Amino acid sequence: MRRGGRSLGTLCVPFLCLAVSVVGCGTDEPAADAPAAQETGEETVESGESDAAEAAEGDEPRASRRERATTVTTALVMRRDLVLPVKAEGSIRARHTSEIKFERAGRIDRVYVQEGQRVGKGQVLVRLDDRELRLALEEATSRYLQGLGRLAVEEDKNHESKGAERTLEEQRAELDRRESAGEIRREERLDRELELGMAAVRDGAYRRELLEVRSGVAAARADAARLRIELERTEVRAPFAGVISGLELNPGENVQVGQAVCRLVDDVNVEAAVGVLESDLAVVAVGKPALLEVPALGQSIPLRVDVIDPEVAANSRTCRVLLRLRSDERRVKPGMFVRASIAGEVFADRLLVPRQAIVTRDGRPVLFKVENGRALWVYVQLGRQNDQLVEIERVDQGGPLDPGTQVIVSNHLTMTHDAKIKVKETIEVPDLWGTAAAGPEGE
Repeated sequence: MRRGGRSLGTLCVPFLCLAVSVVGCGTDEPAADAPAAQETGEETVESGESDAAEAAEGDEPRASRRERATTVTTALVMRRDLVLPVKAEGSIRARHTSEIKFERAGRIDRVYVQEGQRVGKGQVLVRLDDRELRLALEEATSRYLQGLGRLAVEEDKNHESKGAERTLEEQRAELDRRESAGEIRREERLDRELELGMAAVRDGAYRRELLEVRSGVAAARADAARLRIELERTEVRAPFAGVISGLELNPGENVQVGQAVCRLVDDVNVEAAVGVLESDLAVVAVGKPALLEVPALGQSIPLRVDVIDPEVAANSRTCRVLLRLRSDERRVKPGMFVRASIAGEVFADRLLVPRQAIVTRDGRPVLFKVENGRALWVYVQLGRQNDQLVEIERVDQGGPLDPGTQVIVSNHLTMTHDAKIKVKETIEVPDLWGTAAAGPEGE
């Protein structure tokens, strides 16, 4: 049959070709070069979008990546004493501080120091006008010399008398013994002692002393000694080494007895005064190790407990504890805030790991130990702990866990069991408390 100049056979040929083409596109035979399935690890997850893009562009699929190792830091499981510290806060204060005052009135002749100056022990700070005192001392010295001349004349006129069989000192000792024994009363002892003294003078005792009194030597000597003391008081000296504070005096000023010169602060020999709760006092003792943290300086200083106050403050229920130190570089200054960790209760011979080693999975504590370049899960039960270490009471799964075993302390929060690792370094956990378990000397 013919329609429009074309035969029916001519129209059937394209439809047959289309059918053959459709059947060929629907085949499910895999291509010879299709990539194999790849595993994805914690460090080597590949992007499916990237592969799809490469396939769309007609590139060859990439080969499987090799498993990458996670770089970690480790520490060693240890067996040592676990020290539970007592926490306390306080401040630094100077061990020696004093308000220097004048011991006599007068006019200031010279000021040798200034505000903020460092002075040594015994250094002169201020001097008062001492001219009148020096004249008075010369007069007393002159009277003393005159008295010596008269004394020499009296010595030539007198001869030494024989004393009694027993010396006056022996007789007084006997009276003291009898009074202590209750044989005589105090009034009777005083009467007898007076009689003994008068008899001793008649027998020649105190002859030289009486001559010194009559000649004026004794009075002149006492006056000279008193004036030398007054001359010493005209010089105000530093009782200890320190820094001058609050000095507001000038030469020519008149001052009175007890008036303040300045304040002297020893900023080298300092101490931390911290308050320990009364409930913690049972485990705190003089001589126990302590760590003093000075936040302003960003450092911790190892010390020992030096003083524990005998009283507890009623308002705060704390007891003041002193930790003494030397601030040779004057960096630790009076008034600075400090925190102290004092060695308290000690638990001997415990299996310990750093606190950083412990992570939590499904509510259970776990750590990773290193074995043949792999990180292996170890589920544990924890005991007591301090700021550094935690006690391992029991290993539930993945053991054993022996002293010296490497455990991971970094880059392990999302780590999986049997992950490949590379150890960067193994750190050592220092024993901050040293011989804390031994306690203070003599304990």
